[in-house]
Amino acid sequence: MELPIRFVDKKLNAELEAVGMLKAYHHESVIMKPGDIVEFLPIVAKGSLRIVLQNAAGEEYYLYHIFPGETCAMSLTCCQAMKRSEIKAVAEEDSELFMIPVRYLDEWSHYPEWQKFVSDTQAQRFSELLETVELMAFSNLDEQLWNYLIHRVQATGNKVLSLTHQDIAQELNSPREVITRLLHQLQKKGKVELSRGMITVHSQL
Repeated sequence: MELPIRFVDKKLNAELEAVGMLKAYHHESVIMKPGDIVEFLPIVAKGSLRIVLQNAAGEEYYLYHIFPGETCAMSLTCCQAMKRSEIKAVAEEDSELFMIPVRYLDEWSHYPEWQKFVSDTQAQRFSELLETVELMAFSNLDEQLWNYLIHRVQATGNKVLSLTHQDIAQELNSPREVITRLLHQLQKKGKVELSRGMITVHSQL
């Protein structure tokens, strides 16, 4: 089995190969939702995941993406604290995940490389969360929308997004009418092209 991450320590690699399972998910499949028991730590092997914060009322806000060789800090935290999931994870495209049973997170803590992988993941995601909080607190919705579209494009490398205005409104916790108005403003500026169920983003990747 091809590992999504490889360490210098061959014993750690062997343990990953022995306990990990590769699982495929189709585009827009919900891999995890709030309240789910976190039984496996997912490491992206192929594709990408979109991580969305979702509260009890179903309100959502996009947080960040996870790419090959990466995992979700939220999942790590829930595993370590034995808590249920607090986020929704969605396959941004057809993806493959390398699933590690949660009990190995503690068992592998004696491996320095594993400890570094966990700490680096938490540090990177914390930085991304701060960026998201800064956008929510100090940016207008039009800036938040443009940031969201750019991240969706960067996740797949495809400038044509299969998205409805309602899809975006849901993940930015905004009225659909407001999103539609802002998208038309972006179209007038030449930044996007709108068609039924599709948005073409004109940006440099």
